[in-house]
Amino acid sequence: MARGQISGIQQPPYEAESSRLTAAGLAVGAYLALFLCQFDRCMLQQERIRFAPVYPLLGSLAALGVILWYLVPAHIVRLMRGTSGAITAFFLIALFALTGAALPEANFAEGGKFIFYPVIDFLLFVAAIPISVLFASRRNWQATCGMALLAIVGSILTDARYPGTFSFLSARAAGFGINPNSGAAISVMLLIGVLDWKRPRLSLVHCAWMGLTLVGVFMTMSRSGTLVLGIVGMLYVRRCVQRNGMGTLVLVAGIAFSIGGYALVAADAVKQILPLFEANGARSNLFSGDLEAMDAREDSRVLLAIEHFEMGLERPILGWGTGLSCSMDEDGSHNMFLARWVENGLPGLLAYLGLIAAVFRIGWRHQAWDCMTLAIYTIALSFFSHNMLDDKWLLLMLAITAGRTILNAPSSNVVQSAVLRNRAIPYSTPVRVARVG
Repeated sequence: MARGQISGIQQPPYEAESSRLTAAGLAVGAYLALFLCQFDRCMLQQERIRFAPVYPLLGSLAALGVILWYLVPAHIVRLMRGTSGAITAFFLIALFALTGAALPEANFAEGGKFIFYPVIDFLLFVAAIPISVLFASRRNWQATCGMALLAIVGSILTDARYPGTFSFLSARAAGFGINPNSGAAISVMLLIGVLDWKRPRLSLVHCAWMGLTLVGVFMTMSRSGTLVLGIVGMLYVRRCVQRNGMGTLVLVAGIAFSIGGYALVAADAVKQILPLFEANGARSNLFSGDLEAMDAREDSRVLLAIEHFEMGLERPILGWGTGLSCSMDEDGSHNMFLARWVENGLPGLLAYLGLIAAVFRIGWRHQAWDCMTLAIYTIALSFFSHNMLDDKWLLLMLAITAGRTILNAPSSNVVQSAVLRNRAIPYSTPVRVARVG
């Protein structure tokens, strides 16, 4: 056996090799933070840039993947094998989108982007998996998500104080998310990456991150964002209780009452500062029971869901054609499950469910609660959006979180060139003892 090779041992988690902040991780993390907070899309829609940022992102991720494959081939192979289920499910989503273009109701508007974008999304997802090597350390990944969370919440607060700075809705804050629901969803998703799910605790820092996210979600007035924030918060508190005991619940109750008390005191002051809270028909009045503040089209989403469900029953196997949901009068079904079923039939729906199940299975297999929580988050948000996979922030988060889970899980495979921190592991050569007599 060659020097540095060890057979039949358990490979330690990769995080042990990169437990500190690295310059490469921070540099790439700062670059990815722009896409995680949707800054690129905001600049595009504000006509401040003239090109689609998805192509530079895809090219840069592919280049990084090639470099990392050359530097640490064993880890990249392990990543691709570990995420093969998710890759296969996403490939089927892209494949069914292409074959769905042959159906008569397929939507070829805007150059056929609804037909071909699932393929680009698939390539982006696969290209993002190898760079998990740079974020195996929780500190690197936490720093990346933290930078993006500060950016998105800061832009939301700017929109709340000066309406229309980034978003196109003067009555609601959205920040870099453009859409208020997207701004809230991105904030909650990034909170999952910031929190420590392996060693959960309600420290001052973690409470500050949760409080910052709560403020951002509240300013968007997003009901779906509030729901997914509640789900993520309950899952994290459950982990804290499992690890630290029932005293965590007492602490949570105290924090909740404190936040509620300060909110009541500050309510009148906020109305004088933020224009979003001044109008009589402002959406913020929903929290005081004023149902007239709701848009008339909000009620139509229930009718849209019923309409899409009936359409799915008419053509349950093949569907109607890729992109049909985005060509309807109300601009989509606002439900990812119904959109997949209507457009690409049961195969398309099962492929999407398979992607979520594959990510959840990776987390379940290695007891990574951040990975499982992200899968649950995706399920919950899929009931409110019909274009989940069009968002680069979710694709990057799914790929890197699943990759980090695999890298940080022990593996019993044969280790090629077992070197920790570039040091060869010494071992003694077994001595053969001659038999006497």
